[in-house]
Amino acid sequence: MTSFLKVSGKEEPGSASLLLKIAVPLIITTSSSSLMNFVDRMFLSWYSADTLAACLPAGMLSFAVISFFMGMCGYTNVFVANYYGKKKFANISVALWQGVLLGFLSWVIIAAFVPVGNFLIQSSNHDPSVKILEKQYYTILGLSGGLVVINNALAGFFTGRGKTMITMVVNIIGNIINILCAYAFIFGNWGFEEMGIRGAAWGTVVGNAVITLIFFAVILSPAVNRKFRITRLFGFNKKAALRLVKYGLPNGFGFFMDIVSFSVFAFFTGDIDKISLAASNIVITLESIVFMPLMGLTIGEQVLMGRYMGMKQPSTGAKTVWNAVRIGGLYVICIIILFLTVPEFFTGLFAGKVISADMELVVQKTIPLMKLLCFFTVGDLMYLTFGDAIRGAGDTKFHMKTMVCCSTLLLIPGSYIIIDVLHLSIGAAWSWIIFYAWSTGFIMFLRFLSGKWKSIDITA
Repeated sequence: MTSFLKVSGKEEPGSASLLLKIAVPLIITTSSSSLMNFVDRMFLSWYSADTLAACLPAGMLSFAVISFFMGMCGYTNVFVANYYGKKKFANISVALWQGVLLGFLSWVIIAAFVPVGNFLIQSSNHDPSVKILEKQYYTILGLSGGLVVINNALAGFFTGRGKTMITMVVNIIGNIINILCAYAFIFGNWGFEEMGIRGAAWGTVVGNAVITLIFFAVILSPAVNRKFRITRLFGFNKKAALRLVKYGLPNGFGFFMDIVSFSVFAFFTGDIDKISLAASNIVITLESIVFMPLMGLTIGEQVLMGRYMGMKQPSTGAKTVWNAVRIGGLYVICIIILFLTVPEFFTGLFAGKVISADMELVVQKTIPLMKLLCFFTVGDLMYLTFGDAIRGAGDTKFHMKTMVCCSTLLLIPGSYIIIDVLHLSIGAAWSWIIFYAWSTGFIMFLRFLSGKWKSIDITA
């Protein structure tokens, strides 16, 4: 009955065991990132209710700006996987450098957007004390955002070839350093200045910088350099760059629209009241516990799909996808059981040792939202497994069009009407985002079943 989860020494193409071999280190990687964000927000909740209320909208705005470039440059991993399947190893290094160079260009654009982001924060209806903290947090994350994009491109060199253990170790080191720095910087521990929410942001910067340095050190090491001719193939390659933009740009824009719409939703919740905003922020943080491990699983699925498409074996890629659905489904069921049976455990992590009157109200609003979160995770599972499957095959334009339509026609206007026109509760707002998640998931499911992705060749 559970034979599809069995991992053997020699894995059959498209099998669950091969998917797990590739995906488990990625699941650990994304889980460690999720844990890092969780701990950062937990520290900020201990610091004050205002810093908790400010960190998620500002963090999501920063991530929304970065997400487009992450999706574009991060598509390097699909090209690496495709070339790996075709055994064109020189092309792997060329694809890597296009992703890295575009990452550096992206850094300039992301930093230039900081004044615009601060204007958007100032224009919101959030509490004035929260807006000050949001701008502090966003400015630091925005100016350093290029590191995240470059790291995505560098990681593609390893994940695309199935060397996900390296990606896992590097990211865990960076995330541990992030947590230690956040603890020191936020509270002023170990002789450092107490910086509050700025300390959380600077901890993130230090962690990301360490990840960048380690990736470059491994890629430029003598053994790797000789095998892939890394330094010899350094430089801009017009054809390779245009291919990355052709498929990576819609991939990035689709990812961007998903994140932007979710960020807009997070900002709208601040228009209800500060307590609802903090409660919604906790639930979104808990959602990342579900999202990040699933994201690790589907990145592994995407890599294998890219490899099998390079080998002209789309049916084997489809087999991988169904195994990802089974594994992800079991995981989501376990998470739902935990959220329904022990919600106080999760809310208690944010309450701290001494619960203030405001935090007690936040906890009371959070528990009912956790029940709605259970429904959201099922739609998220469909969206991630089938959406990443078609993206791994190169069907990024359809993914982009879907996310643009669902974001602009469903989530954003619906959230505005529910919160700012009808003045309904935070529960009503979360019910709408559940409908959005199920809609995008079902559309991706239908596209996957259509099989139109099977004829795409991203290297043609």
